[in-house]
Amino acid sequence: MVDFDTNILLLRDAGISVFSLSVDDAEETQKLHDGLRISHITMLHSVDAHAVADSTGAMLQDGDRTFLHATGFLLDPQGVISNAVYSSGPIGRFTANDILKKVAWEKLMLERAKS
Repeated sequence: MVDFDTNILLLRDAGISVFSLSVDDAEETQKLHDGLRISHITMLHSVDAHAVADSTGAMLQDGDRTFLHATGFLLDPQGVISNAVYSSGPIGRFTANDILKKVAWEKLMLERAKS
């Protein structure tokens, strides 16, 4: 998230919006937000981990503490998943640069298809 927050101007300039979901309640999500010094990313809280896992295929850790492993989606302008990254542990995430390159590539391919 910090990478995306740091690169928010480049992302916005490319027409990209960034959102974060958490299974934590509002208070815990705010603590994470403050601790990471996030300024520009909307962080949604209290999402249903099982519902997200069922609908997206995200990896779920169930037990004493239920949480989703990092899962990233790049949606096209119609809201369809263009690319996804699923993690089953602490590594495996999109970077802001990954997203910027993928969006630039998709825009280039769209322009070429029009000509």
